[in-house]
This record gives sequence, structure tokens and C-alpha cells, in this order.
Amino acid sequence: MSNAGARSSLDLHTLECFDTLVREGSVSRAADRMGMSQSSASEVLARLRDRFSDPLLVRTREGMVPTRRAQDLLPRVRTAIEQLRGLQDGADRFDPLSAQEQFRITTSDYMQLLLMPRLAGIVRTQAPRCTLDIVPIPIQRTELALETAEIDLTIAYHPQPPAGLRRSPLLRDRLVFIARRDHPEMEKGVDAAQFANLPQVSVAPSGLNYFGSLVDSALAAQGLQRRIAFTSPQFMLSAHLVSHSDMVLSLPRLAAIALAELFPVQVIELPFTTRPIDIALYWHERAHHAPAHLWLRDTVRAALPPGTEVMVH
Repeated sequence: MSNAGARSSLDLHTLECFDTLVREGSVSRAADRMGMSQSSASEVLARLRDRFSDPLLVRTREGMVPTRRAQDLLPRVRTAIEQLRGLQDGADRFDPLSAQEQFRITTSDYMQLLLMPRLAGIVRTQAPRCTLDIVPIPIQRTELALETAEIDLTIAYHPQPPAGLRRSPLLRDRLVFIARRDHPEMEKGVDAAQFANLPQVSVAPSGLNYFGSLVDSALAAQGLQRRIAFTSPQFMLSAHLVSHSDMVLSLPRLAAIALAELFPVQVIELPFTTRPIDIALYWHERAHHAPAHLWLRDTVRAALPPGTEVMVH
């Protein structure tokens, strides 16, 4: 292949292949993510190696790893991808009043309680022909679901944010706990040891006990361990159980306040300190410059209740 021919191959698709190949460190996985055959992905890699006069990916005992040249090129390639996508998307304009977009969001019922009443109202007013769908995707699948455009946006607490997604901080919350209003143990207050001995409901969306782990870590530092009596994937069901029992539930403060308006429960400060809960927006690179998606992300921020500790992005 001539040098001129190799240079002409650096279009958006080829750059996206470079990004995916280096990120995945596997031709077969990159082919799956790009919706290509393995032979086609191998051909692109061969052209890229010729274009940059470098193997880009080399085989080791741990599998394929990027060369130093590939690592150096990767930030510039990603910048070029953004710029090219911006040129493509720049021709489009999003008019909320006339748009007929279907926005698909996945998030826990915690954030649904907090955001959806206001968000649905804004969308109905500003974009009356658009649809807002809450899609039940397990948090373990959200990165793939965003990459394949199964969903448009994730609103979540990720202790270890996926490296392959765009991320923007949304809000900061902290843990409290709820108990039924006439709970006999709450009249005099409880210390950490008394709290740990109370029967507990634990909420674990998608089977992952992210919030409970913050409580467990804080208690473990004092040599204490909770007594879990019931585990549920949903805050609504958990609050309902708490309101009809002597069990208590640790949860984010904003969710607790919302649930206290629906169930006869009281919101109580934890007798120990836990790490804060940082909620963020996550989306795929392909949606980064899309006008409709820019509007959606801005609208989610506008739907935050007054008094929310908003994170700067």
C-alpha cells in the first residue's frame, strides 16, 4: 500500500477502530464492539500498522498490549474522533418543541424518586412529542448498553466508574437511615453498637450492595457488624417493609426524604460517618456532541430538586 493510500484511510471509522483496538487489546473483542467481522478488524489493524509504521498491539503472556507509540497516539486519536463527530453533529439542531426523540435512561429507583417527577414535567412542557423511558438495565451491563445504543444515559453511583464512558458529576449525597415513626429504639437515640444490632434491610440493586458496603466499612472500623434481616433490590419495597416492622434501612438522604413523604417512617442521622455518595451521569462517546443528548443531560441537571448539593462539571 502506498503512503498516500494509507493516509487516505484515516477516516472517522478507522480512528474509532484504532481507539477500540487499543482499548480492548483484542482484535476479536474490538470486532464485536464495532459490529465487524474479525477479519475486517484485522485488516484495519494491518492498515493502521502500515500507516503509523508501528505494530501498535504486541502479544505478551498477558495477551495483546499497546505499544508505547499506540499509547502516545491514543489521546490525539480520541480528540480527532470528537472533532470529526462534532462536525457531523454540528449540522443538526435540536428543537425540543418539534423533536420526536425517545430518550432511554437507566437508573436506580433512588434516582427515579428524586428526579423523575420534575424531569417528566420538564420534558412534557419543553419537548411534548418526546418520550422518556426508564429502562431496567443491571448496572453491570450499562457500559455495554450505552455502547450499543440500547440506552442513552445512565445516572448512577459507581465506586469504580467505567473507564470507557464519558462521565459528568451530578450531585453529592450522604447516608442516613429510616425507621418506622413509632420505633421503640429510636426514642433515646442509638449509638453505633446499638445500630449494628438492629435488624436491617439492605438494598442491593442488581445484586450489588454499593450503599450497604459504605455502612459496613464504617462499622468494621469500630469492630462492628450489621445484622441483615432482609435484602431487596428496591428502595420502595424496603421502605414499605421498614414502615411495618422494627427493621431499619440505611440509604441516601435524598431518597430517605422522598420516601418519608410516602411511608410512615422517620429520617435519622447515622451514629457514625460514612464516605459521601457521588452520583454522576454516564454516556457513550458517540452521544457526546449530539444536540438531543446535550439537551437531555442539561435537562436532567435542571430537574434536580432545590437544595440538592450539585456537583460542578
